[in-house]
Amino acid sequence: MSDIEEATRLQQALPQLNGHPSLISNGPSEFKQIVGDIIHDALGTIPPRLFNANTGILCNRDAQISEFECSTQYTELLSSLTSNTTPHDWRPKLDHIRAAIASYFQYATLSHRWDDVEPLLHDIAGRGSIYAMQESGTVMSLAKLQTFCRTAAAQGYSWAWSDTCCIDKTNSVELQEAIGSMFLWYQRSALTIVYLADLPANPSVGLLSSSAWFKRGWTLQELLAPPTMLFYTKDWTLYMNRQSKNHKKDPIVLQELERAAGVASRYLTDFHPGMDSARLRLQWASGRRTTRPEDVAYSLFGVFDLHLPVLYGESKEKALGRLLQEIISQSGDTSVLDWVGEASLFHSCFPTTIAPYHRIPYAPTTLSHAAMRRSISRLREFVSPSDALKLYENLGGLPLPRFANRRLVLPCIAHRVKAVKRKRAHLDSHVYEIQATGLKPLEIVSQDALIEEPQDSSPYILIRIWNQTLLDGSEAQGEEVAYKLMAELEQPFFALMIEQVHRGREYKRILASHLIVGRVEDSASIANSELITLDIV
Repeated sequence: MSDIEEATRLQQALPQLNGHPSLISNGPSEFKQIVGDIIHDALGTIPPRLFNANTGILCNRDAQISEFECSTQYTELLSSLTSNTTPHDWRPKLDHIRAAIASYFQYATLSHRWDDVEPLLHDIAGRGSIYAMQESGTVMSLAKLQTFCRTAAAQGYSWAWSDTCCIDKTNSVELQEAIGSMFLWYQRSALTIVYLADLPANPSVGLLSSSAWFKRGWTLQELLAPPTMLFYTKDWTLYMNRQSKNHKKDPIVLQELERAAGVASRYLTDFHPGMDSARLRLQWASGRRTTRPEDVAYSLFGVFDLHLPVLYGESKEKALGRLLQEIISQSGDTSVLDWVGEASLFHSCFPTTIAPYHRIPYAPTTLSHAAMRRSISRLREFVSPSDALKLYENLGGLPLPRFANRRLVLPCIAHRVKAVKRKRAHLDSHVYEIQATGLKPLEIVSQDALIEEPQDSSPYILIRIWNQTLLDGSEAQGEEVAYKLMAELEQPFFALMIEQVHRGREYKRILASHLIVGRVEDSASIANSELITLDIV
């Protein structure tokens, strides 16, 4: 419901309440409906099940609303709306209602490494307060849950959420919704309590990185999403006894977090989910592991702000492949193709696991202003303005990368292989010298046995993936911009070697054991670049 619609209903209801406090408990149904609608809107962005941290009772959505309507905050809210209210101050009243509801439902979330046995929803729901429960053969690891809720209450929050028992994991629809919402739930939490069961009390400086918490897949988003976090050790004392209200703003803890997670502090304190720096985000996750294979990909849906089907049993390769495919399809970011390792059965351009992204990606040379001026001056001697402008326009006309029917449609600059020569064996691989049009000879190491054939029948191409960001984003036009692009194209680049398959227009990636770096032969070869869009499977 819009503010205008709510305001109209509020203006109609408030005059009936003014001067009649006795109507609070049985006041106009229209007024209560307005407040009820705002409550439902507010609860729509928080978990559907929460523990009342004071009573230890697990509450579903109806129980949460019921608790609010029985609270002194609700009574005070209604009372405040009957005093000195005019039809002209509806917006402050609506803001007041929303703020009061948001304040009441502030909640803390738990982030932890799961034990072998954790209390699940069926162990807790409908069984009263967890504070009155004791561990048994069917209900284990209650102490952690109980202490978490007590800690949340001690920090001033009436509600608490744990991923162990606040989600019905037997309900596939609910599980799908929970995985799609989990980043938001942590992001909107008032506090995330991180329990590091493997850290002793009063640990020494630098011990944070030794916790297994930093090696688990799901804890990456649980680190990035929350604005406020506190880290607790095995005995539930604050890490290093740091008494700040937010360890993300504690310089000492933040420095350790940066080192332990391999994530720069600016992302830890101000992270935005999405596709920006996709390769870097994959690097953050590359050293983490999950219990269920597919969770390697599913645990990153929130980090990339993606909503994809959760299909347990599809295999780790397919789950990761769907994630990478969606990143390219939505963003056009091909930096995710920068890896070395074993290819996935899902697609030849994707790795079987996330581990290869641990390697720092290839960083192209950035020319200084003086170096750029020298390059442009030299290029003018060998390349005419018309040829430079033609190349610029043709590159600008290439499409963005996309996926269609699991085929990667990839715009690129093609360097057709003229000769393949096997030089030597290296362990279980072969070392080949490759000669390609417009490039200096280079070596690649591959486990694949390449075909050594004459120039006119070689099925191989070395490609430079075209990146639209190389085009000048300013309003500058003309030959100067075109020469600037050529100067950038002169720099060494990350290359892929592909092989034609099925005697058609489809290609697959040739696996190399090391990064392939291409170097252009001369300025003329850049001006005569072959621009092509290929289908890679």
